[in-house]
Amino acid sequence: MFFQDRAFKIMEAGVKATWTQQQIHAQNIANYETPGYKAKSVQFSNALARSRGARGKRLDPGDLTRIIDNEDTSVRPDGNNVDMDAESLSLYKAYAHYSLLLDKIKSEINNQSYVINNGPR
Repeated sequence: MFFQDRAFKIMEAGVKATWTQQQIHAQNIANYETPGYKAKSVQFSNALARSRGARGKRLDPGDLTRIIDNEDTSVRPDGNNVDMDAESLSLYKAYAHYSLLLDKIKSEINNQSYVINNGPR
């Protein structure tokens, strides 16, 4: 079945991970004017290697991503280090990746539906 296929599981984990990334960037943007707020980011440390090594295991975006605080920079005198331009661009990129993954999943589901409905009878 398609939903149990490894490629689908990887796409599903990617959708969840990019959703997390969008949420983190939105949180950073929402805290743009909060004194002392330190921006967070999502790190995809060895995501592909982990997904390849997880044969037979459920792929969990929590296993593929890690949220880290960016403590080493300060953009403003009040200690806040949110760079609005960088966050906005990163949010858009995460949204684009998310949308592309959803389109790919939709395309795969449409292909499966076509085969089921128009296959040999």
